[in-house]
Amino acid sequence: MKHPISQFALLLFLLALPLYAQIGMNLTADYDNFLRYEPIKLKLLLRNYSGGTLVFSSQENNGRLSFKVTNQAGQHIGSLDPRANPMADLVFGPGESRELTITLNTLFDLQKADQYTVTAFIEHKRMRQAFSSNPITFEIREGTVLASKTVGLPTANNTDAIQSITASLMRFYDGKREIYCLRIDDDEHVYGTFRIGPFIHGSQPQLDADGSSAIHVLVQVRPRLYSYAVYSMINGEAKQRMQRYYVPNGGVPQIVRATGYLRVLYARPAKEGVDFRYQDENWDPKQK
Repeated sequence: MKHPISQFALLLFLLALPLYAQIGMNLTADYDNFLRYEPIKLKLLLRNYSGGTLVFSSQENNGRLSFKVTNQAGQHIGSLDPRANPMADLVFGPGESRELTITLNTLFDLQKADQYTVTAFIEHKRMRQAFSSNPITFEIREGTVLASKTVGLPTANNTDAIQSITASLMRFYDGKREIYCLRIDDDEHVYGTFRIGPFIHGSQPQLDADGSSAIHVLVQVRPRLYSYAVYSMINGEAKQRMQRYYVPNGGVPQIVRATGYLRVLYARPAKEGVDFRYQDENWDPKQK
């Protein structure tokens, strides 16, 4: 059995480690599971214990942030651009804390459904060694398509070839619960992936497109709360153009086509603080 004093001394040593480390690093992921092709956003919390200002730049050997990524089989995933430096142009003062948001799949090819482990590394010419973060693990999974709609995009004139895109409303398990997601893609590109809200068993989600090829989605996200959102292609990227919340009024809310336009019937706009709260213990209805 270890002597109690030795255990106490070990505890004091572990607690004091951040004071002697030159860079404190803590890496976290937004979710445990990500849908294929959606942005994989990581947060890296940094603290400068070096006692001096660290200037990071795109110049070689002048401070960089890099990542080690491996899949479940332990194979290394190569960087799409080994010269990429997410900390370029960052001036990091002594004692200062920073939180960086990194979209990992802009740096690595993570299109394959798998389990991945990621560790961040920081090196700088003013420090004698590199420093690493805690490793984190997440999964990339595919969802189950509930409904899909293929539409042609408007063209500048009547002679241009018509490009088609497909909107897929999906059911996806995010590691804690099932949710609705929307993916907009074609045979070559994914233009956008969006988390919509919790999946409600027994509800009937609706997906449609209007005359301008905008995608309309209506899903039930609470017993008496519906999310209605519109997505459009803007400069080659799918973006959410509008989102509103409705409650039933005289029937089950549904998207209907009236004189060429889409609208929500059997519903009235939900009132914040009356019909829903922006912050909820299980889901923030403002979350995208």
